[in-house]
Amino acid sequence: MLERLSDMAIYAKVVEAGSFSAAADALDLSKGAVSKAIARLEKHLNLRLLQRTTRRMTVTLEGRAFYDYCQQIVSQAAAAEHHLGSFREQPSGIVRITAPVTFGSIQVAPLLPELLKTYPELKAELVLDDKRVDMVKENIDLALRCGVLEGSSLIARRLNDLPLTMVATPPYLKQHGTPEKPDDLSEHQCLLHGFHAAERQWQFQDQGRAVTVGVSGPFCANNNLALKHALLADMGIAFLPRYQVVTELAAGELTELLPGFIPPATPVHLVYRSRLHMSAAMKVTTEFLRDRL
Repeated sequence: MLERLSDMAIYAKVVEAGSFSAAADALDLSKGAVSKAIARLEKHLNLRLLQRTTRRMTVTLEGRAFYDYCQQIVSQAAAAEHHLGSFREQPSGIVRITAPVTFGSIQVAPLLPELLKTYPELKAELVLDDKRVDMVKENIDLALRCGVLEGSSLIARRLNDLPLTMVATPPYLKQHGTPEKPDDLSEHQCLLHGFHAAERQWQFQDQGRAVTVGVSGPFCANNNLALKHALLADMGIAFLPRYQVVTELAAGELTELLPGFIPPATPVHLVYRSRLHMSAAMKVTTEFLRDRL
């Protein structure tokens, strides 16, 4: 099909130029390549498009009708190329972004108005989901992923790391005591993120040495905001990104625990499908998020 479209463009140029030689010069092709293109078209259509003698070339009735179609297709292709070129030069159109619910609500959503005011022709769709959505099936342009990435063919750019902190409310600590070392957590009610065995193993760094502690508790959820509600209801100890509890820590509503034991930070990646032929909209959105997150 692509070869046929190319042959149609060559045919249109032959009709407009009036000869094979002039068309070949205009298209920077050999006269033989032009002749073969016309021969392929005539064979495919089973029609004579051009009458050729040693001195002149004339367009047949069928060839004139076919030229009109070819001219329309070539014009539409040029218009499409010009229109798409504007996407490469001027940020416009819709960019679909996905992010985890809490991270997207707190960290990403407040940034987008600035982006859209800077580029008025740009529109953003923010898809919040704690599951890692299929970017192809969901037509996602950019994904913000928190945590360890699984291997894939996608392009990933590491933006930063989210520091984690372990916290509890003063009423909970008054009733149950304050843990002084990681092993003490096995005697406490811990609020768990996720439903897999791995989420029941909390990790710390103690002077460069990795420490892992098995924990359990009365409540688990796959969303940090849900865990925070349980945390503020004095239900137990939680491991959360610091940005999600910084206000409560400053107000004394939460107490940071085991500050001498450092939990591993959560990496944040910006993920997209390809670097090639990236539109202006994708470029400015990618750079904007990279600079601000």
